[in-house]
Amino acid sequence: ELQCASLVRTLQFSARVATLSRVDVGSTLTGRVEQVRATEGLQVRAGDVLVQLEDSEWRAALAQAEAAEQQARARLAGLRDSGRTALQAALAQAEATRRAADAALARTRQLVAQGFYSAAQLDEARRAAAVAQAQEAGARAQVQANADTGTDVVQAQAQLGVARAATAAAQARLAQATLRAPTDARVLVREVEPGQIVQPGKALLSLALAGP
Repeated sequence: ELQCASLVRTLQFSARVATLSRVDVGSTLTGRVEQVRATEGLQVRAGDVLVQLEDSEWRAALAQAEAAEQQARARLAGLRDSGRTALQAALAQAEATRRAADAALARTRQLVAQGFYSAAQLDEARRAAAVAQAQEAGARAQVQANADTGTDVVQAQAQLGVARAATAAAQARLAQATLRAPTDARVLVREVEPGQIVQPGKALLSLALAGP
């Protein structure tokens, strides 16, 4: 007895996934792989950690750079404080000198009026008072400006700038130890395992991007 049935054909063949956009992900540093979180077929979101390199050395370098920056900042602050203290002391001295010169001028005027001092002595007292006033004005202007123009302060500012740059570089290097998904994607190929030494230029993962 004959029976009718559907004819089913099964085909087996090799193929590759067709995607709008495909990207290879690799390391920009040479290091040992500590952890691989990506598996083939996994859907990942932008920023997800794919591969983590051992980063104890780079963390130590960052801590060292941050300590150097703190030291440079403290040195600059100390120089500024000592500079302000010196300027305040100079102003106080100039004010005292000016008050003494004003008092001497007032006394000389009285003595000239009484006939004890000559006009020349009065002129000399006036010149001394004028000089004292000018010195006080200059000291006050320096306190108000406090422009951080001293050689030591300028050098300390430069050292702080170098320390900040070193800290930024250390932070960037540490961030590169963590390989993250550039955008939403699916992992197509994984060619990295924990313990492996990786170098720049070698593709560790291949991703099919979710968008163009």
